[in-house]
Amino acid sequence: MKSNLILFLCFFTLIGGCSKKESTQNTPVPEFAVMKVHPSDVELQTSYPANIRGKQDVEIRPQVSGFIVELYVDEGATVRKGQPLFKVDPVQYEAAVKVAEANVEVARANVASYQLTLQNKQELAMYDIIGQSEMELAQNDLEAQLANLAQANAQLVNARQDLSYTVVSSPSDGVIGTIPYRIGSLVSASITTPFTTVSDITQMYVYFSMNEKELLTLTREGGTMNEILNRMPPV
Repeated sequence: MKSNLILFLCFFTLIGGCSKKESTQNTPVPEFAVMKVHPSDVELQTSYPANIRGKQDVEIRPQVSGFIVELYVDEGATVRKGQPLFKVDPVQYEAAVKVAEANVEVARANVASYQLTLQNKQELAMYDIIGQSEMELAQNDLEAQLANLAQANAQLVNARQDLSYTVVSSPSDGVIGTIPYRIGSLVSASITTPFTTVSDITQMYVYFSMNEKELLTLTREGGTMNEILNRMPPV
């Protein structure tokens, strides 16, 4: 009885092994796509964030304070040297010119009066009617009035100059950049953001920076800065 049981177990094991072998042989072998790799030369390109600027970028700032009352150009316009760009309210500067002109006239009248006084003093001194010191005082008074006239003329020049600054013109030929200010905006010589920029775009320049690894690679090749730049690929 025991021998029969052993034979049964061996037969069952043999059948199980055969069935596993047959199932393995029937499983299909997976197929994979392959590609033969060949050596080749590849040109690598590197991109950099950059700023594009003209040959000359001139910031336009007013030299006097006031509200903008006229805009003669717009963004992107091509302008010539001396062409008006915008105008600051000139009312207060026109008034300052009139006051300065009046002060000049007053100073001139005072000079004329003191000149007559000095002439009279000189004639009296000739006949010894007055002393020499009194005539010298008249001469000093005239010189003081001449100095006042010179000061009044200087103030008039400054007032007229400030009035001329109310119209801001282009200092060079170029193209107008962005204009952050419009009619009614208050501007002054101390504004942080310029009124606009006039760019000479006859030649253009692109400014970009390289990372530390790229700079080290260039410097390790040796040579002067010009030689290193000449070895760089075209941009």
